[in-house]
Amino acid sequence: MMVQNTNVAAMAGLTRLIIMAAGVSGLLAVAFGAFAAHGLQKLGNPLLVEWVKTGASYQLWHAAALLGLIAVSGRIGIGLTRAVFTCFFLGSLIFAMSLYALALLQWMWLGAVTPIGGVLMIIGWGLLIYGGWRQRHDSGNM
Repeated sequence: MMVQNTNVAAMAGLTRLIIMAAGVSGLLAVAFGAFAAHGLQKLGNPLLVEWVKTGASYQLWHAAALLGLIAVSGRIGIGLTRAVFTCFFLGSLIFAMSLYALALLQWMWLGAVTPIGGVLMIIGWGLLIYGGWRQRHDSGNM
C-alpha cells in the first residue's frame, strides 16, 4: 500500500511539473510569436521573422503535447512519462530558444544548437510510440 501511495504522489508531482512547463512553453511561444509579427517585421528581414515563427510554432505544439501527455501518463507509467516530458520540454525549449536568439542576436553558431532540440523532440515522440506499443502488449485485452 505504501508503494502505491508513493507512486500516486510521484505522479501528482510530475503532473504539476508538466502543467507548469506547458504554461511556460505556451507563454514563451505566444510572446515570441507576437514579437515576430509586430516587432521583428519592422526590421525588414523576413528570415528573422520566419525563424521566430518556426520556434514559436514548435514550442506551442509541444506545450499542447505536454498537456496531452498527462492524459496518457497513467497508461505508459511514470518512468516513460518523465522521459517523454523531458524530451518534449527540453527539446522544444532548446529548439525554440536557439531560433529566438539566432533571430534577435544573430549569433550564427546557434544554428548548430537548434538540431539538438529537434532530435530531443523526435526522441520524445518515439518514446510515446513505444509507450503505446508497450501498453497494448502489456494489457493483453486490447
